[in-house]
Amino acid sequence: MAAQPALQGLENTPETEVFLGGFGAGATETETRAAIAEIEQRKPLTGALRTIKQLAISLAISIDKGNRKGRAIANEAAQLFAMMQQLDPLDPDDPTPDQYPPELRELLDAFASPPRLDTAPSGDAA
Repeated sequence: MAAQPALQGLENTPETEVFLGGFGAGATETETRAAIAEIEQRKPLTGALRTIKQLAISLAISIDKGNRKGRAIANEAAQLFAMMQQLDPLDPDDPTPDQYPPELRELLDAFASPPRLDTAPSGDAA
């Protein structure tokens, strides 16, 4: 039996090739690899930074898998962010978290806080 051709526009590309359990690269992995490539163009990674690079890619793959399964990935996302900061430290001229606009600070604080369950409205007693 001959393999069926892919539908127009849905052909496999290097970015969507199947690997690791039958899934293509996810958005987090793709963007992490792109960001690391940009960092490496500016300065080569040496020593421990090469290990952090590989850990960041592995963590990005794990985040994508967790997203596919509907799992919470906030802790992993925070770890990935910290790893990326080690690979490409913030510019001293960039604003610090204390200098962020209040709206951004509120959003970042909400992401950093543990999830809260919504309670039923008071009129919906069981």
